[in-house]
Amino acid sequence: MLVVEFGKPDPAAVALGRALRDDGMEVVHAGPLDTIEQILRTAEQEDPDAVAVLGERPPPDLEQALDPVRVVPVDAGTTPEKAAERLRGGRSHTAGAPSDRVR
Repeated sequence: MLVVEFGKPDPAAVALGRALRDDGMEVVHAGPLDTIEQILRTAEQEDPDAVAVLGERPPPDLEQALDPVRVVPVDAGTTPEKAAERLRGGRSHTAGAPSDRVR
């Protein structure tokens, strides 16, 4: 899960990242990013299953550019717990992989 603060810092991003982590998800908090290009470059490097976008509403072309990665806008006032509930479907791509210890 990639957590991005788009356009303006959002203090809820840290709480959301913690809630997702506590739910067993791998979380990368990218912090404030100002452009779609920055989000795309970060997503290329991190290879997330989903991108949670806080702050300003992401433009529609972000979803097209990141397809098939799910883009989930998190509106102001949404509690981290509620946002985490919405994001639970985007688990890490390693979640279904067998453990190294299983042979």
